[in-house]
Amino acid sequence: MSTSKNATPTRADVAKLARTSLATVSYVVNDGPKFVAEKTRKRVLDAIETLGYRPDPIALSLRGASSNSIGMMVPNFRGPFFADLVAEVEQRAAAQGKVVIFGSTRYIHSTEQELIRTFADHRVEAVLSIGPTKELQPADRFNGAINIFRISDDDRAMSTVEIAQRAAIREAAQHLLGHGRKRIAAIFGPTAHGVFKVRYRGWRDAMSYTTEQSKELVRRADYSYRGGHDAALELFSQKHRPDGLLVSNDTQAIGALSALNTMGLRIPEDVAVISIDSTEISPFLSPPLSSVAQPADLLAEAALELINTPDADPGTHITVPHRLNTRESCGCTSEPPDEVTEEEPLERAK
Repeated sequence: MSTSKNATPTRADVAKLARTSLATVSYVVNDGPKFVAEKTRKRVLDAIETLGYRPDPIALSLRGASSNSIGMMVPNFRGPFFADLVAEVEQRAAAQGKVVIFGSTRYIHSTEQELIRTFADHRVEAVLSIGPTKELQPADRFNGAINIFRISDDDRAMSTVEIAQRAAIREAAQHLLGHGRKRIAAIFGPTAHGVFKVRYRGWRDAMSYTTEQSKELVRRADYSYRGGHDAALELFSQKHRPDGLLVSNDTQAIGALSALNTMGLRIPEDVAVISIDSTEISPFLSPPLSSVAQPADLLAEAALELINTPDADPGTHITVPHRLNTRESCGCTSEPPDEVTEEEPLERAK
């Protein structure tokens, strides 16, 4: 028996090749509800392999079986940190036989709602939300690097996986101070995203600036290359120029580096720069960008561990270790061997 080149094998094709009924094929595919003799089961499985037949995950889910899929929402697929995280989640999920269904939200709540409906139709095990809007996850609740929830959860309680955000920014700012920088500016994302509030507090922890000085030296900008570029132009057009710059994500930092180069400022001689994320592109920028790593591999690993623990409490919080990768943009001449902070590799809290 053969099927057309472009035809997708059906359950009827499997039944015909295995010389059995459609019902028997269903019992093998669904592992029940009726017993199938071993010889017959083998004929069905051999036919499935020969034809390359794949059960429809949605059809299975409608009958109560798991679709073995995960939903993942990201603001966009352009940012280097988002790209790194998506790749890690997809790779680790595939190793577990899971499929990841992706969608971009553009920080629009109605788009989030539509994606959640789509994920519900596919009976996903859980949803990973990166950068949720304030409607989905209010700013007074904590937003991690990855936020995990099950669509059936009451009050949409989210578990979170992240680095110690406040400590990471504080460490980055202190590193610039250690290079002798006296006037350190900072670029953060919008206040609507809770993570940037936490990072701002970390910057304030390290600095002794007055409220007025903080207003002069801090800019809020879109989480984009353009946002970082325009914020840096504004900060460094002041009469008293900063001699250091802390940017709270690599996406904005790439735009900021471009702006500083356009202004003729030398990095790190005139301005020492450090960021958060340390994505795959960071060492290849000019100059190579010093940045605190949010390890995408550990974040993805912890998120999948939570998904695979159905009885995990909604609202569980896991912290993974961060690492400061020093490169030429801050004034360091070489990067030391990778070292994580002294925190536990996976710190779980409720």
